[in-house]
Amino acid sequence: MTLLPQTTLDRLALARFPVRRSMNGTRQGNHRSPFTGASAEFAQHREYCPGDEPRRIDWRVLARTDRFVVKQYDQETNLRATILLDASASMGYAGTRSKQGSKLQHASRIAAALAWVLIQQGDAVGLIAFDQQVNLRLPIASTTGHLHRLLRAIDSLQPNKPSATSQVIHQLAETLPSRGLVILCSDLLDDPATLQHALFHLRHRHHEIVVMHVLADEEVNFPFSDTMRFRDLEGVESWLDVDPQAIRRDYLRQLQDHLLAVKQACHQVAADYLLTTTDQNVADVLIDYLATRCGKVVLNGGAS
Repeated sequence: MTLLPQTTLDRLALARFPVRRSMNGTRQGNHRSPFTGASAEFAQHREYCPGDEPRRIDWRVLARTDRFVVKQYDQETNLRATILLDASASMGYAGTRSKQGSKLQHASRIAAALAWVLIQQGDAVGLIAFDQQVNLRLPIASTTGHLHRLLRAIDSLQPNKPSATSQVIHQLAETLPSRGLVILCSDLLDDPATLQHALFHLRHRHHEIVVMHVLADEEVNFPFSDTMRFRDLEGVESWLDVDPQAIRRDYLRQLQDHLLAVKQACHQVAADYLLTTTDQNVADVLIDYLATRCGKVVLNGGAS
């Protein structure tokens, strides 16, 4: 599987991933930090204290008000992003019509492309692959060599065990450095209320959250007509003979209820939510998403 074909790189060459919340990075970068220091963007004044450098005194304010105040600036920082990639057994589903591969392959291409965009703009990215537990963890870094290691790690993943997405998120929320970006790529076959509680745990740690909900095209549209044999990839081992036409209406209704509940759960914790299917082109998905995200950042910035 080619995670980053040249056509994808060419189309994402000018893409940028903006953030809306203050970030804690490890070095100078492009994003706003909750701390103050030396940068080009003015933050506020505060009263002069003994020990402050005289060069930071705002002499114009002194001339107008006869008060000694110093300037504080927003310290710019690089972003620390962590990609959570679901590699559970259900992510191995590829359907019968898909030419793009399984849900895991689609999610892997999205994860690889986002990692490339972030590292290209000078940010640091880490990777955590999980099913019912964490199986792979790469530290956060921003070098080209790290990107290559990350791509090799993603390419080696094999879906195997059942998922426990919410449980894993709760565990990780206590170990990830606060004030970062967390990108979750998963089919989210979990209880939406439980998922919301887990995502809130991340939000409580001041993370910005992006949820990439990855499903197969057939899971969303259920195009089957003739009698089919189905099997739960994470549960019942025996095959079930099913008449798709008899269950199609109920299946689609329950699916839409689940999708709405997941979307609302993300909304409740102010997480970005994007549903993507395996038949979609990764570059198209990310270009549209990042363009929308940039617009939201501009609007939010203008309102503040």
